[in-house]
Amino acid sequence: MKPRAALNQLEPYVPGKAISGGIKLSSNENPLGSSPRALAAIREAIGAGTADLNRYPDPAIHRLKEKLARFWNTDSEMLIVGNGSDETLVMIAGAFMEPGLNAVTARHTFSQYTFATTIFGGRMRYADMPEGAFDLPAIRDLIDQDTRLVFLCNPNNPTATAFTHDALVTFLREVPDHVVVVIDEAYGEFADSPDYPRTIELIARHSNLIRLRTFSKIYGLAGLRIGYGTAQKELIGLISKLRQPFNVGTVAQEAAAAALDDREFVESSILNNVAGRDRICAALDHLGIDYYPSSANFVCTHFPAQTHIGLRADKVVQQLANRHIAVRPLGSFGLPDYVRISVGTPEEVTAVCEALAEAVDTDPGRHR
Repeated sequence: MKPRAALNQLEPYVPGKAISGGIKLSSNENPLGSSPRALAAIREAIGAGTADLNRYPDPAIHRLKEKLARFWNTDSEMLIVGNGSDETLVMIAGAFMEPGLNAVTARHTFSQYTFATTIFGGRMRYADMPEGAFDLPAIRDLIDQDTRLVFLCNPNNPTATAFTHDALVTFLREVPDHVVVVIDEAYGEFADSPDYPRTIELIARHSNLIRLRTFSKIYGLAGLRIGYGTAQKELIGLISKLRQPFNVGTVAQEAAAAALDDREFVESSILNNVAGRDRICAALDHLGIDYYPSSANFVCTHFPAQTHIGLRADKVVQQLANRHIAVRPLGSFGLPDYVRISVGTPEEVTAVCEALAEAVDTDPGRHR
């Protein structure tokens, strides 16, 4: 048996680990749980038997798409819903990528962009990231006649940095029409900067732009795997040709539709995130630990070798694990000296801040 050559280039996805009975701050999940309205919709659908689990789900996902269209003041035909944003990324790559073509992204970002590109025989090109941020001019310079896709993660996973509306406007103006720009805004609801891109507004002016969002983060529905994309109708029509029939389950559709109405949960999640993120950053400042400015629900921290702190990233991860706190080492992102810390509940934030302080204080290499 001889596998396709592209399979030899694929690296398995490395998920954030959990510690049994411990605190999980490794996967950027919502620490407040799931949208109560979504949970109520799940219970009602299953308890009342209206979910009809013996039947296939609505293949057109009508109700959810109509609610999303009203929520974003757009058209339901401008939406595609997937089994998580991961599936949508694969559909996008399948529509435009083939051997001999390439895609462009940043060097340290979500690995599924490269995965989706590679499985269809494409080649990924990477732009460097000064200060952990997307360098949009550098990405533009990598585009050539064989480029079909550009992947932008905003805010970026794992660095948590974000680019502005004006920067995106300038970039889109310079991108050739044969290139589709994919903006992954999985953490968009956490970005509180007034100059965060108004991507829906830009979609009306750019036929080669698609924005991805997810119910996994702010709505706390990661376990149901449901995400969606927004673009002009022609682009959605092309991508939809690769959508599997019945790709989103009945319960997931019902939960997501209900979650859209749960503004109280969303606001509580945002407030918890701002407070927790500020506390983590204040603790890092006090300890002399560098980090990138965060526009997301996590902080990307730096533990280089031979600093006044002394700790290395892998040692920090292990020290926190010894205290039953799981955080994310970023070696799989090409950042071996960095650690990503998700924002948790107030109690979890206290625990990780205390654990970091203790790890630094007890490290024998701190005063070398």
